[in-house]
Amino acid sequence: MAFIDNLPDEIVHQILLYVSPEETLTTIALLSKRFNRVAHEPLLWKFYCQHYFKYWDPSHRFRERLRCNLRVTDWRRLFIKRLGRNARIARLVDGIVASRVSRIEKIEQICKYGYDAKDYLLSQCRVPESTEDVLARRYYSCSVLDSIHRGLAIEEWAKYQKFAARRNDENTPNSERLNCGMRLERALGAFDMFMLHDNEGDLDEITELLDDIAARFRNAQDGLDEMTTRQRAIALARWLHSNNMTGLNDPTEQTYRYLRNCLIGRALRDEHHPSLPIISAAIYSAIASRLGMEAYPCALPNHVHATVLSPPGISLDGHPLPEDQAQHQENMFLDPYGSDEEVPLDYINNFLSRLGIHTGHGNLLQPTATDLIVMRTAQNIRASFTSFRTNERPLSQLIPMIELNRGDWARNLHPALYSMMWANIMMVPVLPENDEVRWDWQQDVCDLRTYFYDYFPEDSWLVEKYMCPMVDTFAAPIRRQNNWELPSRRVREQIREIRRVDSMVTPPSRRSDLSAHVEVKYRVGQVFKHKRYEYHGLILGWMVGGVSTGDDNPFSPVQRLWSNSNQPFYRCMVGTDGSDHHIIAEENIEVVELRGGPEVLPPEIKDLMPLAGKFFKRWDGERGVFVSNLKELFPED
Repeated sequence: MAFIDNLPDEIVHQILLYVSPEETLTTIALLSKRFNRVAHEPLLWKFYCQHYFKYWDPSHRFRERLRCNLRVTDWRRLFIKRLGRNARIARLVDGIVASRVSRIEKIEQICKYGYDAKDYLLSQCRVPESTEDVLARRYYSCSVLDSIHRGLAIEEWAKYQKFAARRNDENTPNSERLNCGMRLERALGAFDMFMLHDNEGDLDEITELLDDIAARFRNAQDGLDEMTTRQRAIALARWLHSNNMTGLNDPTEQTYRYLRNCLIGRALRDEHHPSLPIISAAIYSAIASRLGMEAYPCALPNHVHATVLSPPGISLDGHPLPEDQAQHQENMFLDPYGSDEEVPLDYINNFLSRLGIHTGHGNLLQPTATDLIVMRTAQNIRASFTSFRTNERPLSQLIPMIELNRGDWARNLHPALYSMMWANIMMVPVLPENDEVRWDWQQDVCDLRTYFYDYFPEDSWLVEKYMCPMVDTFAAPIRRQNNWELPSRRVREQIREIRRVDSMVTPPSRRSDLSAHVEVKYRVGQVFKHKRYEYHGLILGWMVGGVSTGDDNPFSPVQRLWSNSNQPFYRCMVGTDGSDHHIIAEENIEVVELRGGPEVLPPEIKDLMPLAGKFFKRWDGERGVFVSNLKELFPED
């Protein structure tokens, strides 16, 4: 101790950087007045905040704090605040995993913390296999994180509503008018957020990736600042093409429709950088804007180019334009998806003529606003989803179409379509004058409500925050039964019903309560093979004569009577689509006897492991079953 007392404060401070913050709080600060003083040093707690928490909710303005004077922020207090939130979140996660009662309520409480919850949730998404409830803990932590990610995505799209509500005139700058209150890469990155799960690549990370690519290009180009707009635009196209940053490698009719090609974040992170023309054009435009160029996607029928505009009054080749064209901007076209050269205007006009478009080329060749790029990307995602659903090839050959990371195809299916539905709703301007647009929008709302009830009831807070106010705004007055009645009343009532059911204690289904002549042969957690169709699945619950299968969602398609006979029916999750809404008769089930680790499971069941945590704690290799987390509903299974 005497040796440490002789050390200067600066050395003690350096030593404390390697001591855990908790130990500094509870032990070091209590050793002496001197250590208490050193342990309260703002620079030390700033270091702890930076290195022990990677993600911060935007409300903290954390990056802005880092740039400010050290003493402006009470760093120790801020760290203790985050530590307290983590403790609260940990208790809520434990409660979510342990009981289905008030599960949605607890998820909503965590979501209120926003990105402050992400560090802890990520740690729970990655708990070791030896954890007692590994599957359940990973699943529910990821479910909460997914809801937070979706909240950030929808918040990004909601910026368009604020922009559309403003009055824009002819003096509004091009960039402001075309960006629609959003940044192109973040508006498209919002789709990634729906399928991000516990992976890297959120909106801020997408921005950082683009910043890094722009810096790499700048470092690779000598004399960039002396180049004309045309020279810089072509140099960037060539560099991206030579580094395989855009386009697809040897695309086929099937690989073109892969879901990964629709996501800008995925294109930036993947070593092959696969992207559809619209994403390639967006990547090009985002990087070009970082290099001082004004560039936008130009969405033509059947293909999307990038268009680069010269500065006002200056030609693309750097020459002043005549005085009467002081505000005029020349434009050029590029195809980042398939070429590294400028695309001649005659080629594009011929392309449009071959499509049967002989007039109005000028309007089509204008830069495309960000809201329309988002809508077109949404339609590409729908096309990928439809291609997956309608393709008659074996499932093993279809999985790459929807898979982003190994084994995650099942948990990408529903979020992909869900993202498209939210985009369709959010990318419509406030108070549209067109009644047809109003009607289409209301149909989109109906589709989203159905999907939300069936698959994402934990998003009640998002529907309440974003959809309900828009329904009240968009619904035509004649649709109101009373002048004082909000059009969103039915949506709000359904949300209240979901929350009511969430707080209920459901009576359990016990085998001992069944009639003597009724036998339920199979148990929750067993792996089975369908006798007729030969796919594999997991048993989630059972019913006799219409008894409930234990579905938490009152609007779920499995919440109805299926039979008046005494033959047991089973609610199952199957490997064909990852859905847990399948009802299968006992006579069609053949239980598969398995012993050993997860490697003995059929491939389609392995792919269901991330989703299995909704119902099970872990795989028990000795018994050959998944350990039930549904004891409240089936206590004897």
